[in-house]
Amino acid sequence: MRASQLFLLPGLVGFSSANETTHKYASDACSALAKAFPSDVAYPKTTSYIQANNYWSERQAEVRPQCFVTPKTAEDVSTIMKILTSLDAPFSVKSGGHTAFAGGSNVANGVTVDLKYLNDITVSTDRKTVSVGPGNKWINVSEILDPMKLAVVAGRVADVGVGGLILGGGISYFSGQKGWACDNVRNFEVVVASGDIVNASPKTNADLYWALRGGGGSNLGIVTRFDLASFEQGDLWTNSLIFPGAMNNTLIPMFQNLTVKGLPTDPAAHTYFVLTHEPTLGGYIALTSFYHATIPSPAESIPPVFEPFQSVPGAVVNTTLVANISTQSKIIDVPYGSRQTWWDTTVAATSASFFTDVVALFEARNTDLFAAAKGKKITPYLVFQPIPLNVLSEMQKNGGNALGLKPSDGPLMIVQLSTSWEDAELDEAIEDSSRELIAKVKSMAKKRHLDNGYVYMNYAGSTQDVQKSYGKDSYRKLKKVAEKWDPEEKLKNLWKGYFKL
Repeated sequence: MRASQLFLLPGLVGFSSANETTHKYASDACSALAKAFPSDVAYPKTTSYIQANNYWSERQAEVRPQCFVTPKTAEDVSTIMKILTSLDAPFSVKSGGHTAFAGGSNVANGVTVDLKYLNDITVSTDRKTVSVGPGNKWINVSEILDPMKLAVVAGRVADVGVGGLILGGGISYFSGQKGWACDNVRNFEVVVASGDIVNASPKTNADLYWALRGGGGSNLGIVTRFDLASFEQGDLWTNSLIFPGAMNNTLIPMFQNLTVKGLPTDPAAHTYFVLTHEPTLGGYIALTSFYHATIPSPAESIPPVFEPFQSVPGAVVNTTLVANISTQSKIIDVPYGSRQTWWDTTVAATSASFFTDVVALFEARNTDLFAAAKGKKITPYLVFQPIPLNVLSEMQKNGGNALGLKPSDGPLMIVQLSTSWEDAELDEAIEDSSRELIAKVKSMAKKRHLDNGYVYMNYAGSTQDVQKSYGKDSYRKLKKVAEKWDPEEKLKNLWKGYFKL
C-alpha cells in the first residue's frame, strides 16, 4: 500500500462502521416491524418483496431495502413511524413509485414504507370533496370519478402516484381554472415525526398545511389522506399535432405567444410542447398537445385559442379526441421497464428566440450522447410546460402555496429535460449530460435576464436544490415549519432519497 493511501484508512474504517451501523438499525427495525405487523413485512427473495420493489424507473427498482412494510391504516403508519424513529432506522416512503432517479422513493439497506394499501377513495355526500389515500395512482381516482361526472385537480398521467404529485405541486389539465393540485387540497391527514396523527387545513395547523402544498413530505410527515376539492366535469377534449422537427422555428414562437397571450384568455385550455428524437419518423419531431375542459360544438372543431396551429403546414399527425379523463391519461402514460432521468428549470416565457436557442442546445447535447451510446437506444425529450398568469393567480388561493411563485413573476415556462434508455452503462453519461444541459439553459437565461430560478420538484434531478429555488422567504418558512414538526430532526436525518431542506 502506498503511503498516501494510509491516510484513507481512518475514513474507510469510519465509512464501513457507519454502513454496518445503518445496516443494524434497519435490521432491528425490520424485526420490530415484523413483530408488530406479522403479515405486512416483506424480506428479499420473497414474492411480496419482489412485487413491492416494482417501480416505473428501473433505476429505482435496482435499489434493495432490507424490508418493505405495507401499512393499512393511518394508525399503522403511526406505529411504523414510532418504531423507525426510535431505532434511528433509515427509511423511505413509496406512494406510486414514479420518481425517475434511484432512491427517490426507495432506500438501500433501509426500510421502505409502501403505502399501496392506503388506497381508499371516498366521495362526500355533497360531491364537493373526494378523500384519497396516498396508495392510489391517478387512474384509480379518475376511474371512480368519471362515471360520476366529477373530477379533481389531478395528475395527467395514469400511473403517477397521488402522494408525490400533490406534495411537489402537481400540474393538471385543469390548472388554468384551478391552479395546481396542491392548491386544491382541503385537508391533509398526516403522521408527523412524533407518530401523532394530525390534520392540516387552512384553519387547523395552517403552517403545516402551507408547507405540504409544494414543500414535499420528507421533511414534514407521511400524508395518509388527501381531502381534495372536486367539481363537475364531463369528458375532456384534446387535439394532438405532430410535426417534423424542422418546423420548430415556426411552432415555438407560436407556442410562446400562446403561453403569454392565449392561455390567460381561456382558463379551460391546457397545453405542453414536446420535442423528441424518433428514428422511425425520420429524426426530430415536435408534438403539441392541446386540452380543453369544455367540449366545443361540434366536437371536431378547434377552440379559438388553439386555432392558429391548425394553419401550420406539414403536420404528419392531427388527431382530435373527446374522451373521459381515464382514457386521456392512459394515452400519455409511459410504460414501466426503462431507465429514466429528468431535470428542469424555469424561465420567463417572454422570449421566443430563447426557446429556439434551447432547442439548439438540446440537439447538440443529443448528438454527443448518441455518439457515446454507439447505437444503444436513448430517447431524449425536451418539454416546454407553461405557467401562464392565470395559473399563477390561482396559486395564491387559501393563503398561497410553498412554491414562492407570484403573478408578478410570470408568465413562466418550465424547461424540462427527460431521457429514457435501457443500458445501465449509459447512466453516468446521461446524468452528466442532463445536468450540463440544464446548467447551460440556466446560464443562458441569466445572461438574457430571463432566469426565474424555480425548480419544479416533480421533474427535478436528484441533486437539484429544489426548495431553495422557491426563494429565501419560502425556504426560511419551510425550515421553520419543519423544525416545529420535527424538532429532533428525525425525518431530516432518517427519511432518505427525496428532496430535503
